[in-house]
Amino acid sequence: MSAAIRACWLAAAAIAPVACGTLSAQEQPAVISAPTAQSRAELVRVVSAAFNGQPVTLADDALTRESVLTIERSTPPGEQGRAATGRTLAAPERLNLVLRGSRCFLVHAADGREWELNEAQCVPAPAG
Repeated sequence: MSAAIRACWLAAAAIAPVACGTLSAQEQPAVISAPTAQSRAELVRVVSAAFNGQPVTLADDALTRESVLTIERSTPPGEQGRAATGRTLAAPERLNLVLRGSRCFLVHAADGREWELNEAQCVPAPAG
């Protein structure tokens, strides 16, 4: 390999991490600024899809004050059909709302899967 080609490869290897870091710098935590019935319905559909179609219950103000949504599994029913006593030992799941340019995405923290939210109006999350 010639010295010129080797120098090009070394330069490319040195620049690649910087370029990748620049792309992720455009991603920022977000919140939903003006929730509507349509955006809330979309959020429920997307969160349900993130958990293989399991039904979910979300607060009307979910993701309007902070960019992280924590989902806990419900307590399984006991023998008489009522909620069993005790706690579910499974760790809660976390979804992050991020803004990339003007596009809003919900990202599953555990595996990186993501879904674009088309109905929600997102803005950068307040610092804090």
